[in-house]
Amino acid sequence: MIRAWIGLGRELISSRWSLLLIFTVAALFAQPDRTMVVSQLIGWFVVCGLGLVPLARMVAELVESLADRLGDRIGGLVSVALGNLVELVVSFTALASGLYHLVVISVAGSVITNCLLILGISTCLGARHQATIEIHPHSSGLQSQQLLISTIFLAVPTIFHLHIRRNLSDGSNHLDAFAGYSVLVAALVLMFYLLSFVYQLGTGRNLYVRQQSEQVLPPAGEHRPLTAVISMLLIISLVLVGVSENLVESLQLLVDGAHLNPLFVGLFLLPLFGSFSEGLISVKAALSNRMDLAMTSTVESSVQLLLFVLPVLVLCGVPMGRYLHMAIPVDALLCLGATVLAVHWITENRQLSWYEGSLLLTLYAVIAIGALLLSV
Repeated sequence: MIRAWIGLGRELISSRWSLLLIFTVAALFAQPDRTMVVSQLIGWFVVCGLGLVPLARMVAELVESLADRLGDRIGGLVSVALGNLVELVVSFTALASGLYHLVVISVAGSVITNCLLILGISTCLGARHQATIEIHPHSSGLQSQQLLISTIFLAVPTIFHLHIRRNLSDGSNHLDAFAGYSVLVAALVLMFYLLSFVYQLGTGRNLYVRQQSEQVLPPAGEHRPLTAVISMLLIISLVLVGVSENLVESLQLLVDGAHLNPLFVGLFLLPLFGSFSEGLISVKAALSNRMDLAMTSTVESSVQLLLFVLPVLVLCGVPMGRYLHMAIPVDALLCLGATVLAVHWITENRQLSWYEGSLLLTLYAVIAIGALLLSV
């Protein structure tokens, strides 16, 4: 057991990305405080963000190994639960600190980063030598539909919240009417997502069979002992918690000290680190002419964030006395809606081109510049 655990540890740190573990160690001992000047806060935030990168890569490899060992059905459920572990840990840390605004904005920002920046780059690279590239008709269709409906599920509570309150808050420390409504909506949305997963592995399994050549990572799961994989995943998760606590603290101090726009920070700055793992997988898949895999890594990951991660955060906040609302600021919701419509439009014909990839990148730049310069 110990030998297997050591072997797995060596395998994980053999990648060149493991050189960034020096930032992980530094982030664990970071002590940001309000006496620091802006340049120091920026430095600690970057260190903590880079510290997440090798951990995200390790989590991706371990989750894939675990899914391979457990089979399609149970392994698929594991992938759903742990596929966005980095974003979940960071958001949970912000939720425990009562930073409701950062939680909902960062989830929406991760979706925008995945669907516009990462998918845009991947599409440009994948279609660089041909007019169009084909994508799986059923999986891509379901992904874009789920992305659209998840935005609707988030928009409806936001509309109700705007109706009952002039100033939209993102959460509260006591159970009010809207907090109770958010819990019910979160439970329903989570149930809907699990039903769609059951459909893909049950009734419609033949439509969504994942080819062996489309594995996100090399199918080495059968060569890794299950107990070693689980124990290593737990250890990395604990390290993630420590890094995330300092990341969130430095980010909050940076927003207060440098007077940065919270919308820009949540939508664009923070998701760049959390989405790094999906970016690596997607770009590598695009360069290997596997755009179906790139779509899964970006769009399906975004669906998980809206239909799984956000509802889980709402439900987990209840025993903590942190009642996260299933509603986001209107400007963030509109940016998210524009992102979803763009992805739905370029994928509805089941073909992608580099020109459509440039459309996604242009939209990303338009939203980012607006959030940086115009939002207050």
